[in-house]
Amino acid sequence: MKVNFFYSSLLKYVIWLTAFKTIVTELVLSDVNKDCIAKNNGTTSNDYLLGTWFKIYQFHHLGPYPTCSCLNVTFNRPTNEEIRSYREKYNSVDLPNNIGEDAVVVDRKFYTKGLLLGNSEAKTYILDSHSAIRLLEGYEVHVYKRINNKYMLFWQCCLRGHVKWLLTRDQNSSEAEMQQIIRDTPEITHKNTGVRYCNGTCY
Repeated sequence: MKVNFFYSSLLKYVIWLTAFKTIVTELVLSDVNKDCIAKNNGTTSNDYLLGTWFKIYQFHHLGPYPTCSCLNVTFNRPTNEEIRSYREKYNSVDLPNNIGEDAVVVDRKFYTKGLLLGNSEAKTYILDSHSAIRLLEGYEVHVYKRINNKYMLFWQCCLRGHVKWLLTRDQNSSEAEMQQIIRDTPEITHKNTGVRYCNGTCY
């Protein structure tokens, strides 16, 4: 039990460090992001994102290391005050999408908090003005690809699709159902090296 707790704590630190290091904000749209936007020009409504989603699988080339950690992200509508704060901070930045009424707040609890803009699959992501790394004033481009009402795929364009996450509204989804989703989703690469999250109970 102590060993499991140690590895769980270590994994959480690594995840936090990775999240911090991969926030590569921009002030001008890069060729990588332009290409990512062009390739992911379908529609994913921000209304569809609303609620809590669980990061159930991560796909990359490093190999499978199942973990009991159960990361989640919550999407909700911003308040008028939050919209005002974002507009003040990013007033001088030429964003790919305007900060409009259809924006949604992305809350990753103790990781980072930001705002998503646009209703296409490729969305503009800007950091909260009160974030721990609030000095970053650029933006990222994130892809949210709807699979069905229960599952979606997420990745950061700056990582060129090498790391992707499968998210679900139901953390207790059956393994058989998830494996069927993985097999049927062509955008998921490294299908055999996915890292399974929410696997058991953390102590």
